[in-house]
Amino acid sequence: MSGVVPLPKQRSADELAAAILNVGHGNCSFVYDGTSGVVVDVPAVEPLLQEMATVGAQIVEHLILSHADNDHIKGAAALMAHGEVTVKTLWANPDSTKLSDAFLDLLTVAADRQRQGLIDVRTNLNVGADGLLDVRRIGVRVLHPGILWAGVGPTGATHPLGAITSNGMSAVIRIELDGNPAVLLPGDLDAKGFVEMQRANVDMSAPVLVFPHHGGRSGASDNKSFAIELARAVRPSLVIFSHGRSHFVNPRKEIVEGLREALGDGVQIACTQVSRACHQETLPIASIRSGPGPFSKFACAGSLTVTSTGEGIRWSPDAARHGQAVDGLESPMCRAHQTYASVAK
Repeated sequence: MSGVVPLPKQRSADELAAAILNVGHGNCSFVYDGTSGVVVDVPAVEPLLQEMATVGAQIVEHLILSHADNDHIKGAAALMAHGEVTVKTLWANPDSTKLSDAFLDLLTVAADRQRQGLIDVRTNLNVGADGLLDVRRIGVRVLHPGILWAGVGPTGATHPLGAITSNGMSAVIRIELDGNPAVLLPGDLDAKGFVEMQRANVDMSAPVLVFPHHGGRSGASDNKSFAIELARAVRPSLVIFSHGRSHFVNPRKEIVEGLREALGDGVQIACTQVSRACHQETLPIASIRSGPGPFSKFACAGSLTVTSTGEGIRWSPDAARHGQAVDGLESPMCRAHQTYASVAK
């Protein structure tokens, strides 16, 4: 885990960074090179628009939707239709099992804009698209699903491949910054999808892991073992749980324990929002605020920014800044043996 150190948040006209946004229960990442970039999932559009405004970005070269759950796509239609944002290409896989209004609205808006020549739409978000989503200094590696699973799609138990869930089909994206692996975004990857990636000998290594399914149940018989195996495959120095305080009680304790067992006390663990498993009462004033908006009042680490320098991958807020929020919590799971300083690099 050497060469991965925290970095104070900075802004510049030519900044290259991946922002893991505090969107409550859901996932949203904005990877930008200067004033344009790539969006991976968008459950709520306002935090994304705020981040884009902060860096002066108005162009989304690729809008990538890992799968069709609302906590990954609910804000996508609004983003595509926004009058001050240009979305050039939408990448999303078909999923006939999803009947939500948000997914149908998304497809309707995409079809309408495609007819007007305002957007390109690609429904082949699989390993065959790897390399087609790169943007200048941003590399986008599509690690899953493979061609076989992508061709079949979500299935029932009677299929020859067995049941494949929408979560199992969730696109797994590795972001590279200036040629360096930076962030693994597995969406809601489940245990069976992870086994399929292992079978295909996929290189999943990345210094930053946004843990799948917000730290909830993995679909495995043993969530701790799933966390251990995933952590050993990715070998991250920072693990992020992107979840909402007002929804499920994530991350699960056994998953955090699995990360510690696999990675040791040197790994930094950060949640975008304060988990009710860590603090059930009213939040202390020390909680980090991640800017204006409906999600900032619950922030723990809040939104995190990952950058690449000659010294390696860095991020903010760092362990010390995150520790200011953690200090006031009742039982923070991210502390190793109650000594947060051990995770600073």
